[in-house]
Amino acid sequence: MADLKDILSGTLGTLADKARDIAGSENVKNAVDRIRETAESSGVAGVYAQGAERAKAYARIAKLTLELNNQNTELGRVYAEIGRLYFELHRDDPEGYFAPLFSQADLLTEVIHAKQAEIDTLKASADAARNDPDIEVEIADFEEIVNATEADGTQSGPDDGPQV
Repeated sequence: MADLKDILSGTLGTLADKARDIAGSENVKNAVDRIRETAESSGVAGVYAQGAERAKAYARIAKLTLELNNQNTELGRVYAEIGRLYFELHRDDPEGYFAPLFSQADLLTEVIHAKQAEIDTLKASADAARNDPDIEVEIADFEEIVNATEADGTQSGPDDGPQV
């Protein structure tokens, strides 16, 4: 067994020495240099760098677009709040071109209140109907059911099927 171990370690040592010699040889170094020069001259590195820059630019565009949309939404909310506050402050004395807008807002408010009142009425009637049963069911006496069944001749036992 020791002989086999010595043979294997000797063979592996020889292979490692040859690999070091080949890796350090001028032919391998020249081949690696030629591959590097070919890659640089063919534009592979440039194409990679250009693609990476485009990906970064598109990611930045997406991020800025999302931030812009959020800012526009917030601006719309602020404008709505300004309009609501101005309306509340000047409801009784609208000026200039605000007068028709104020009357339109009042009309819409009346319509909204009327529809909300209708919804509330419908909900109340639906709740009342749910608590009030629509169908009345009378349950007959058990004895009457048994007697009627026996009179019809359709009496059945626990183990036998219907008797006709």
